[in-house]
Amino acid sequence: MDIPVVVALIAAAGGLITALITSGRQKRMARDVAQQQGESAQQLARLQEELKVKSLREERRHAALEQLNRYREPLLSAARDAGDRLRNIREGSFLIYLHHPDKRRRRLALLSTLYRLGRYWAVVESLYDSVSELRFATEEETKKVASLLKEISRTFANDAYGSPQFMVWREEQRGIADLMRDRSVSGAEGVMGFARFMDGYDTTMVPWFEELEQDLQADDASAGHKLEDLQTLFDKLTSQLKADRPRTL
Repeated sequence: MDIPVVVALIAAAGGLITALITSGRQKRMARDVAQQQGESAQQLARLQEELKVKSLREERRHAALEQLNRYREPLLSAARDAGDRLRNIREGSFLIYLHHPDKRRRRLALLSTLYRLGRYWAVVESLYDSVSELRFATEEETKKVASLLKEISRTFANDAYGSPQFMVWREEQRGIADLMRDRSVSGAEGVMGFARFMDGYDTTMVPWFEELEQDLQADDASAGHKLEDLQTLFDKLTSQLKADRPRTL
């Protein structure tokens, strides 16, 4: 075979080999690029999902806090009033009015005490209606208040104090709250006023409050440990609600 032909064949073979190598490199590069693009797309998808979850979590967190702030002042007022009345029963002379010779004064003392408890339960249930009770109890900004609300509810329902005195089960708390709420007004303001409570007490409220009536009028009403524990919890709730107030309030 002529030398020029051999040279040409060698050159052709070399070119083919070079082309094959180049093609292989290009395919590997294309595969690497495609793999990197796929990994990037997966990372982007994961990042987007993480951002979505975080955004939803933030929305839930702010929703719970927003509702607490909306109900903060009515809840603070109701908790403070209930705690103050329990303190006056335990440490003051309020029991004198529960046994006052003047029938009207005695009735006012009794029903105003029951009203303060009923108003507290009504505001709490209104709050739970506006935001999931479970969410309210788990979000960082609201779980301290939620824990105190739950503890107050449990203490009222607790039968381990050696006496059924001042025992109000959770269903009774909700039932009283339902009667106390004014459905024509939305939110925390939708709680009946004291005058309306007085007017409708004998026809509507008595079955729900009659045991509490008897407990309050008992000679040893101020001696039980349950009222002491409840007073402490109401004081803690009041302090917590004050401490967490937004600066604009």
